Amino acid sequence: MKNEELYIKSRMGERNPFRVPDGYFDNFAAEMMQKLPAEPKRGLQVRMRPWMYAAACMVVAIFTATLYFVNDNPGQDVPAAVATTDTYVEDVADYMMADNLDIYACLASEY
Repeated sequence: MKNEELYIKSRMGERNPFRVPDGYFDNFAAEMMQKLPAEPKRGLQVRMRPWMYAAACMVVAIFTATLYFVNDNPGQDVPAAVATTDTYVEDVADYMMADNLDIYACLASEY
């Protein structure tokens, strides 16, 4: 035995303080079955759960469609993807370490 168990047994003794009344488990299952309802009741939240899921899906779909179809540049005929690409050209050129001569050479080789 471990020291902790010896200490507990020396302080508390061998007596078990947890007791069950005599005959408690004789009719336990039958009494428990009588206390249970015949049909479980479904609450409002459980009944509304499919509708809440459908509403959440619709909100996400509408939000996604709104973000997809919104025009970042109202009044301009240039698509948003082209306008956004032009703003990053300088960053890409700096990353590639390309100067104007390299860009001209690249454009000239395409024709």
